[in-house]
Amino acid sequence: MNEESGLNKKKQAAIEVVSECFWGDYLVTPQDILEKLEKKDAAFGRFLFSKIIENSRHPSKHLKALFPMEDLLPMLDRYLSMSGGKKRVRLVAANITGDHSLVPELQWKR
Repeated sequence: MNEESGLNKKKQAAIEVVSECFWGDYLVTPQDILEKLEKKDAAFGRFLFSKIIENSRHPSKHLKALFPMEDLLPMLDRYLSMSGGKKRVRLVAANITGDHSLVPELQWKR
């Protein structure tokens, strides 16, 4: 993927995240998201991650578009341990990591 298409994916993800995950409780624009992620604002990154994982219709897609994998995986591990085994969080983690053992109830019986 070239740099321009990666940037377009990030912009589109930021636009969708604002409409799906922020319901007027925060004044966040797609540009705010992109700028804070570019600056590696760790606190904002964790906040955004939680808003996406809890509220997005396509959390795996948006997380992968907005965060580099080296930042995403530690946040995902942390959220998995804090989530109390929530199925949604395990499913997102399985989609991102490919570790489908995280959601054994959704695997085909053999």
